[in-house]
Amino acid sequence: MTEMDYELYMDTAVLAGQIMLESNAETYRVEETVTRILALTELGMIDALAITTGLVATLDNYDMHAITVVKRISNRNTNLGNITRVNDISRRVTSGLLPIEEAFQLLKEINRIQYNPWTQAIAIIGFIQTIVILYQGGLTEFIAIIPVSISVAFVQYFGNRWHIKPFVLDMVASFLIAILAIGISKLIQTPLSQNIMIVSAITPLLPGTAMTNGVRDIFREDYMSGGAKILEAFLIAIFIAIGIGTGLVLGGRLFNG
Repeated sequence: MTEMDYELYMDTAVLAGQIMLESNAETYRVEETVTRILALTELGMIDALAITTGLVATLDNYDMHAITVVKRISNRNTNLGNITRVNDISRRVTSGLLPIEEAFQLLKEINRIQYNPWTQAIAIIGFIQTIVILYQGGLTEFIAIIPVSISVAFVQYFGNRWHIKPFVLDMVASFLIAILAIGISKLIQTPLSQNIMIVSAITPLLPGTAMTNGVRDIFREDYMSGGAKILEAFLIAIFIAIGIGTGLVLGGRLFNG
């Protein structure tokens, strides 16, 4: 195997790890995926180190120069679909069912296989409306929360389009949720539950996946990455709480004054 072939395996492994980290996968899972792909080279030294914000991979042997790649991870967004696709490609290539060249091409095309922003916005609206039913909201809450769902979807749509930080997005969305919930409850004569409306609307914003993955990393003794993800989850929760609290106070003064 030539050095160019080794570089192809390295590029494939690092790209797979990068996609998984950007999709908020557990760091131990990223390291396992990168290591298994690099192990196909059958070289003596294979190392992979993944943290929340970066990935380092090394290939080395006594008769060649070491190949080391460092990849900085700047943007992260929970995407279980991408993680599943990378896992599938990794299993197929390590079992010999998929050539490494084709695996590399499939990985490069993963980010193109995404739902368009409007489809994602519709999904958020439908998700919030469904949560209302799960929380035993009535027909009044289901109809009243429609403007709130649309507002959350628009905040997410334009925030992602303008590359606004998730913390700020969640705070703005939470603020609008509280304001609209209070305003709608005052405008509609029929009694409705503000709590159901607010809890249903903030559910898509909650960092449940980040918290879960952080705990899983800690159980795997990856304390640095696990702690970072848990801290990130707590920060998101704090910003959501700030947005909700500010909205409730301001909304109470506006609509009760």
